[in-house]
Amino acid sequence: MNISDAELELLKELWVESPLTSRQLVDRLQVRTQWGEPTIKTLLLRLLRKKAVKRQSQGKSFLYSAAIRRDEYQYTVSRSVIDRLFDGLAGNFLTCLVRNESFRPGELEELRRLLDEKAAAQDEQQPE
Repeated sequence: MNISDAELELLKELWVESPLTSRQLVDRLQVRTQWGEPTIKTLLLRLLRKKAVKRQSQGKSFLYSAAIRRDEYQYTVSRSVIDRLFDGLAGNFLTCLVRNESFRPGELEELRRLLDEKAAAQDEQQPE
C-alpha cells in the first residue's frame, strides 16, 4: 500500500482516536497543517479508495477509522526499506541504525532486551 506523507498525517489522526467525522478530521488537521478543507477531504477519499480507511454511516454523516493498524503499517514500510536498501537483511538495517542514530535514555537497554529475547527464542528452535 503506497501512502503519501500527506495521507499519513491524516491516518495518524485516526490512529490516535477513531472513529472521527470528516469535520473532526478537518478541525484537527487544520490546527497543525496549512491544508484547507477540500485538501483534507481529498486525502480522506484517497485513503478510502486505498482501503487504508473505512467509514460507517451514522445518521446523515460518516464516521471514519483506520482500516490498518499503525504497527502493521510501520512493519510493512520498514520491511520494504530493508528489502530495497539492505538486500532483505534486517541485521544490516539495525547495524546502520545503531551506528548512526542517537538514542533516548533507556532505548538501548530496551533494544538489548529485545535482541536477547529473540536470540533465546531462536536458540530454543534450533535442533540439537
